[in-house]
Amino acid sequence: MFRKISQGHIGDIKTPKEAYEYALSIGKPVPELEDFIVDDVKYSYDYAVNVIKGRFEKGEYAIEQDPIWSYWYAKNVIKGRFEKGEHMIAQDPKCSRWYAEDIIKGRFEDGEYAIAQDPQCSYWYAKNVIKGRFEEGEDAIAQDPVYSYYYAMDVLKGRFEKGEDTIAQSPQWSKWYAEKFGLKEEL
Repeated sequence: MFRKISQGHIGDIKTPKEAYEYALSIGKPVPELEDFIVDDVKYSYDYAVNVIKGRFEKGEYAIEQDPIWSYWYAKNVIKGRFEKGEHMIAQDPKCSRWYAEDIIKGRFEDGEYAIAQDPQCSYWYAKNVIKGRFEEGEDAIAQDPVYSYYYAMDVLKGRFEKGEDTIAQSPQWSKWYAEKFGLKEEL
């Protein structure tokens, strides 16, 4: 697990991992070790969650540099928007979608460009966040037969012509699509 460090040997701690593990082992923040912890995004997050049980402002610079840790920090620590991390969250399609769904509970316009590059994220964003058509993501959705089918069925509630060529490449999805939308034959 981790080596036991006594209070008398606290000066021996030299890494973010050692600093975090020491604070965790004593169950309370250790301000004199925080300058080590802030050098690592994971340990900054873990320190906030497991030791401070709240915001770790000194570690937020490290956290805001990573889209995944920024999302988790917003969700599990701040329990709301983490504006410092939004610029990185907006670079990642999944984190942008999760952030919109779980944190903002509405559109995350800064992340829409990234979301629009991914068929799965575009579909779920349209279905769960916008609750309607997401035109910016339709080119990506149209590249995937599964998400083209579900986008037509769940979001448009009608044919998704832009995705029909892709759906036609899959015999099973083409059959289901034709049945769902009353087409005379598979695409």
